[in-house]
Order: sequence, then structure tokens, then C-alpha cells
Amino acid sequence: MLTDRIGRRGSMARLFGAGLVLATLVAAGCGGDDDRETTEQAAGTEDLAAVKDYLTEHSADLAEQVAVLRENGEEYYELAESVDFDYDRLMKEHGSEVEALLGESKDAFSEANPAYEEMEGIVAGVPRLAQYDVDIDAGADASDPENAVSFSLELPDGETLKQPGNLFFVTETALYGTNPDFLAKGVKQDVDGDGKVEFGEGIPDADIYVAAVREFDEQAQALDADAQAFEPTPSDAFTAITVMTPTMSEYFEAWK
Repeated sequence: MLTDRIGRRGSMARLFGAGLVLATLVAAGCGGDDDRETTEQAAGTEDLAAVKDYLTEHSADLAEQVAVLRENGEEYYELAESVDFDYDRLMKEHGSEVEALLGESKDAFSEANPAYEEMEGIVAGVPRLAQYDVDIDAGADASDPENAVSFSLELPDGETLKQPGNLFFVTETALYGTNPDFLAKGVKQDVDGDGKVEFGEGIPDADIYVAAVREFDEQAQALDADAQAFEPTPSDAFTAITVMTPTMSEYFEAWK
């Protein structure tokens, strides 16, 4: 829902405001080299450190929650493999375990998503980090080559899923049963076993799902490592504001 999306980006909006101050300082230094150097110093190492702290706090949160997704995904795959990927049998023999694993995974997903969305303005707005935004949150599938993610999923069964879409999309739609392409075939999508398939219930295809969470874990860990190594400059702040202003405009219109 739009209100949920606005809420998730509240912290990003505050960071956006802080970035405007940094951008103003940068713009004020455009007169000469000496002025620019003085202005960049005036922007303050402490202020820029706060930007890095904000980024790394969120990147660490994302990595932690995605690690839970991967751990549960590996366990889910092992259960499916133990019954030779007979999903009807899987639910009959291990239904309570599957329900618990998927429930915990949904909890982790609900923490991972805002952890990313609240730092998206930095990740997407800084060129050296921007590819993570494509692969994790914004990228399309292979049907839209110009905007597609950079990765393909190598499934345990040997199949390759070419550029399936961003990792939040694949993970969410598999977990919540909203994309039949990522769901197990030949089984009723009744996770809680109450005889009804309700919205939000989905039994993921174990091959696709475990490949997705493995890729997600690798990308989240890599983003966190790059965030830890990132030393923001006033130029980074200015670029992030420039890049992200069009994205923020839809929220300004919604607030109106």
C-alpha cells in the first residue's frame, strides 16, 4: 500500500533533508578551488560520518535478516529434497515444519524490507553502490533488458533462471504466493493446513526459492561490506540528492 511505502521511507526523507544541507554547502563552494576546498571542509567530517553510520546500520540489519531468510530457505530445501520434491507429501509429512519455516521467513522479510528501503536513497543515489539497488529492489526481469537485474539464478537442479527480477520481488512473491511461476506445482497452496488457500499463502518451489535466498544473502553481505568501506564525500551527497529527487516527488505529491 502507498501508506506503507511512505512510512517505510520516513527515515529516508529525514536523510534527504540532511543531504540538502550538504548539497547547499557543496553548491556554495563552486566559485574557485580554494573556496571549494574550504566548503568541503565546512561540510564537516562529522556530518558525513553520520551518513555512513546511517548506511551501515541499515546494511547490517539487511544482511542479518537476509541471513535468516537463507538459513530457513536451506532448511526448506532439505525438507523438499527428503521427499524427492513431492510437495503434496512434503505438506502431509512436514506441514508444521514448513509452516514454521515460512512464517519465520515472512517475519525476517518484513524486517529486511524497511531496512533496505530506509537506506535506498543512499544506495541508489551513489553510483558506486547503485547496482545493488537494481539487483535487490528496483530491477526488472529479462523481458525489460534495459532495466533488468544483472544476475541469473543457478538452480540446484541445473536449470538457469535468467534475470528473474529483483530479489525482493522474487522472495516476496514466492513467500506470499503471489507469483505462480515461483510456486511448487501439484500441491494446494494451503500452508496452515486449514483446507483453505488464503491471500498470503504460498508454498515456494524449493529450487527457485533456495537459489533466490542464496543470491540475496551474497548481495546483502557484499552491500554491507561495501557500505563499511564507503567514505562519503560532499559530492556523494550532492549526487544522491540529484538522483533521488525524482523518486521523492511521488511522495511529495501523495503528502499533498
